[in-house]
Amino acid sequence: MRLKKQHGFGYLTLACVLMACGGGGGGGGGGGGSSADGSTGSPSTPSSGSGSVPVSMTMNSNGTARTVNTNCPFTQSIASPRNDGLRIEQVRWLQTVALDPSQSDTRLAGGKTVKVRVDLLANSVRSAPAIKELRVYDPSTSSCTSYPLAGPNNVPTSVSLDSLSNAFVATIPANKIKPGMGVSVVFDEAGGRSASEADATYRYFLPAVAAAQTETVRLIPLRILGTTASVSGANIGQVLTRMHPISAANVTTTAPLSILSITVNNLLSSGVASLSVMTAVLDEVDDYCAQLNGSQRSARTAPKCIAFFPDTISFRPSSGSGQVVGLAYVGGITMLTQQVLNTDDNTITSPYASRHWVNYRALTLAHEYGHLLNLDHAACGGAGGVDPRLYSDGRLNGGAGWDEARDTYFSSTRLDGNNQPQFADLMSYCGKEWTSDRGYLAAMGYRSASNETAARMTDASERWLKISQLNGVWRVRPVAFAPSTLQISDLALTVSSDQQPTTLPLYSAVVSDMPALNQGPYYVDVGSRQVTQLEVLKAGERLMLWSGSEIPAR
Repeated sequence: MRLKKQHGFGYLTLACVLMACGGGGGGGGGGGGSSADGSTGSPSTPSSGSGSVPVSMTMNSNGTARTVNTNCPFTQSIASPRNDGLRIEQVRWLQTVALDPSQSDTRLAGGKTVKVRVDLLANSVRSAPAIKELRVYDPSTSSCTSYPLAGPNNVPTSVSLDSLSNAFVATIPANKIKPGMGVSVVFDEAGGRSASEADATYRYFLPAVAAAQTETVRLIPLRILGTTASVSGANIGQVLTRMHPISAANVTTTAPLSILSITVNNLLSSGVASLSVMTAVLDEVDDYCAQLNGSQRSARTAPKCIAFFPDTISFRPSSGSGQVVGLAYVGGITMLTQQVLNTDDNTITSPYASRHWVNYRALTLAHEYGHLLNLDHAACGGAGGVDPRLYSDGRLNGGAGWDEARDTYFSSTRLDGNNQPQFADLMSYCGKEWTSDRGYLAAMGYRSASNETAARMTDASERWLKISQLNGVWRVRPVAFAPSTLQISDLALTVSSDQQPTTLPLYSAVVSDMPALNQGPYYVDVGSRQVTQLEVLKAGERLMLWSGSEIPAR
């Protein structure tokens, strides 16, 4: 969920809680590894830097060159030592976020462009080597493609994290990012250098790459009290691929959905509804999304629904000031947000400007979609429902980001005027936001079914029922899955079936900063039972009796 404050400097974005809200290889970085100098002409297997992949080498007969035997072999000139300290200090994959290849959990999202940052340093300023090359192995064609590394004319003596101006960079196209790929970073010069020095001027990686993920996304304009939300030409799919580990989004727009949860009688004031009404709207849209989707195995792979509400309605939080501008189920399929008419503020040309270059509403959309990718909140700005996988301060931990759409790079090491990091996690309540590397990798793990939650949601032994109300009428329908973030409700549920009557846990999908609001929707796992009757009780009083048809609330 996301809240827009109306007081203080500008706005404070509260990416508001939802309990229903919303290998392989190689490393990079480090100095060159030690190796045999190749003087005997025999193969050697040096380490090519911290975390990168060892390779064998073959020296030519006169000792003036060696072949580095990767899946894209390359040659380096060998000569007397230069003693200039030329070395690859670090390599970073830039794919929405900066990823360190030397970290064991680093993975790239398949089918998504990568800009490679290489920090080449020397002990003193000297001209850049003549050969600066990135070589990429494509396992589908068993072929190699070379890309020039663009960089400064002179090699720097230290790393400047807040820009790419002193780094050497190359872009690997999206169609080359796939499992089984290999990447070599090579610097060389005609005059050559000693073999041990040459070890410090190349790296070879076998990146771990997740299979490409294409999302199917339905845009649903909501008609509320006679006004229909606009679904403009804003590139919604691009918003999702810019900030999440998604290679593509197939976006379609449905016919408008008339919302029944909001009436003139349940408004707080003209055009203003409560958060409880907003959660009812989300529930209503969720049912519509399930109807559109038909049979689905899990929320993880099901088409997602983004519902837009018009600017003629606003939603007030349960406490404090401001508006709730977004809501989603964590690990669900449905989200609700303000209509998004544009994505970027083109007057912002520097990532270090006082405001963000991505439009606030587009950021809200990306935040809520993060909930659908099973992320909860980052702990910046007082968020509830904190996700322990994200950084404890809710920021980027000195990490960097790259916006492919605008070819914009930034580092969170650059501080603002208050000596605070300029950027916070997209899933936080703070101001200037971008995805963190931890959030990016967690979402990638969920989307590629590599974590326990995804496994749980496809467990064949589970059979869920969703129990909710619409305008005072209880509804029960079977669902293939439940949102991944649920809490035990204060209601009792008695289930009659082909087995003995029993009491089962009734879970509530509610906004986590308003636990007193006990309106559901609720979920129950009935397993293999053939249910004939459900009875919901609160403090001994029957709230609902269901036996196969809709029953008015009592």
